[in-house]
Amino acid sequence: MTKVGLNVGVRLKEIATRDNVYTDCTVLHSDAIGVVFEVKRAVAEGGTIETVVSQMLIPWSNIRHMLLMEERT
Repeated sequence: MTKVGLNVGVRLKEIATRDNVYTDCTVLHSDAIGVVFEVKRAVAEGGTIETVVSQMLIPWSNIRHMLLMEERT
């Protein structure tokens, strides 16, 4: 996989950075600097749980690994 080889719309099972792991993401943009993806996550504030959609830009230098697909049998 090259750093610019991710197409828009590709589903990522997992992206791990030094501090966080994001699951079930969708690629919005990918270039030589990094990858932009969208992730949905549950956030609890004041006793209410809401689904938040975030768009994240992660530089390639901060990504530890990406899991593009996972199959269980």
